[in-house]
Amino acid sequence: MRKRLGLMIALTVLAGCAALVAVMLGHVAHNDIGLTRLEIRHSALIASAVIAVLLVT
Repeated sequence: MRKRLGLMIALTVLAGCAALVAVMLGHVAHNDIGLTRLEIRHSALIASAVIAVLLVT
């Protein structure tokens, strides 16, 4: 039971960190680099598809 709880906490922290990094990268891309929200969205979709394919294989 403790092991499962520890795993769930670790996965929650990992997901939270990933979301925070994604928000920070989006902010930098939009405000510093000057990409539009649509360009960021398309790039994120392509990147997530590549990551999903790599995780599945």
